[in-house]
Amino acid sequence: MTTVEELFTAAGVSRVGVASWGIEVPLRSPGVYVVASSEDPTADDGAGALPIDIQAVHELLRERPEATIDGVVADADHLIRRLQRMWVAGQPVVYVGLAGASVRDRVAQFYSTPIGARAPHSGGWPVKMIDQSSVPLWVHFGSCADPDRAEKVMIDRFVRGVTAEVAGALADPNSPLPFANLTFPGGRRKRHGIRGVRKPLLSRSTTASEEPAITASSTAVPRERVSGARRRTTQNVTDGDIKSGKIRIPAISKDIFPAARTRITVRVGIEAHEVSWDPRTGGDHERSGVIGMGKNLMLGFSPGGRLEILESDGEFHIR
Repeated sequence: MTTVEELFTAAGVSRVGVASWGIEVPLRSPGVYVVASSEDPTADDGAGALPIDIQAVHELLRERPEATIDGVVADADHLIRRLQRMWVAGQPVVYVGLAGASVRDRVAQFYSTPIGARAPHSGGWPVKMIDQSSVPLWVHFGSCADPDRAEKVMIDRFVRGVTAEVAGALADPNSPLPFANLTFPGGRRKRHGIRGVRKPLLSRSTTASEEPAITASSTAVPRERVSGARRRTTQNVTDGDIKSGKIRIPAISKDIFPAARTRITVRVGIEAHEVSWDPRTGGDHERSGVIGMGKNLMLGFSPGGRLEILESDGEFHIR
């Protein structure tokens, strides 16, 4: 089994502390964090089966009655069975996350996101399906200059530590990620079959034609919300952008994005991805912000022209 300490060591990150789930993490700098079932970073064993919080499952389905599993409307029994098949038996690590600006703030967002909500941080929502009366959770954390790289190394190390026998029992044997991690760094998603468990990005009545257009010559950014969504545009996409895996956001469009470097959720088509955001507000003049999409995601775009961004509840739909 893979320990918390082994993940931090593999990434070259010094683990500086641990907090009980729900307690504020004091680290204000960028870094990574690991949610685990043990306070001891050297513990090498975890629960053999998911300790499910039945009340949390029912709350999720009350909030998101549209939830489906493999395209079929979910009920509590079906959802519990599928979550159990996502549990990596015997592993103490249940989630690996990062913070581009402040670990304290990112973990606080994780704590405060209601079950069934999309924002401010719902990427690891399965954590909240764990019955902590039987398996208390702990948040281990450390500071580093490159959280994106550290997270990738930690995830890769975890995946290598899962035996073929344990992986074979998972809902997606080819993606033996920690229980609550739903995507690999770079975008490939765990095929767990669960959909509709977070608030929809846009209401079904919202269409792009209802929203105000933005052009490069705009001198003021329209700030109206239309059915909970706001519309902006990117800079022109270049060959260099695609090769470097980034999308540039002009100053007039940055108002819908976080004010500091962090991770954000973007949707390309129906797929959601957690990526980096840098507003680049330092220096003598304000530069375009940068969404770090990664080269694989950018291969789906063509150079020339601007992309449209719809923001709702802290998530960004790029098209």
